Amino acid sequence: MQHSSPPQRLEWLVWATIGLAVGLVLGAYGYSRLGSAGARRGEPPLPVLARVTGFDLTNHVGQAISAADLRGQPWLAGIIFTRCPGPCVRLTRNLVALQDQVPATTGLRFLLLTADPQHDVPEVLRQYGERWGADPARWQFVTGSQARLYRLATEQLLLAVAENPEPETAAPQDLFLHTTKVVLVDGQGQVRAAYDGEDPEALRRVADDLRRLAQEGS
Repeated sequence: MQHSSPPQRLEWLVWATIGLAVGLVLGAYGYSRLGSAGARRGEPPLPVLARVTGFDLTNHVGQAISAADLRGQPWLAGIIFTRCPGPCVRLTRNLVALQDQVPATTGLRFLLLTADPQHDVPEVLRQYGERWGADPARWQFVTGSQARLYRLATEQLLLAVAENPEPETAAPQDLFLHTTKVVLVDGQGQVRAAYDGEDPEALRRVADDLRRLAQEGS
């Protein structure tokens, strides 16, 4: 019986070891690719809850703003009024904190409608935004006719708002009833998600949902 010489056996072992290492690397790479693709396939797109079909209102610096001005980038929308001492304070504080956590490079913008347009004229809203540290490049505080504001909120953004049915006995901070939900609107004007604006933990989902929108090109 013939035996391989030691140099031949050594060469064979070296090449076998190299082949095994290459196989393991390629296998791990292929597995990771399949795994990440499977994760993407297993993650459903965010649902379309409603659509922003159009509006014409006024922002905190007195400029006209419409749905067309928000096209192409995602935005969060909610309702406040500046005389509201409790829920609106928490909602605004949480959104400003989110502004600092989510980079401007994501394109995320913020839009808050007032429930109290007679009091919340542009200058009042401008001062409100400055007081909270809202980045003027990313924020819009919006006023206008009450009918237009409420239609945008309830019919297009699915955000509840109404006047207090007993205004004669209500304190100024209780004149308006509104949700503290905020909604995420994609670059095509579609409402894709809703969050509890008073809950910082709920708002942490925004960054992940922005990533999902980016993956689908919204």
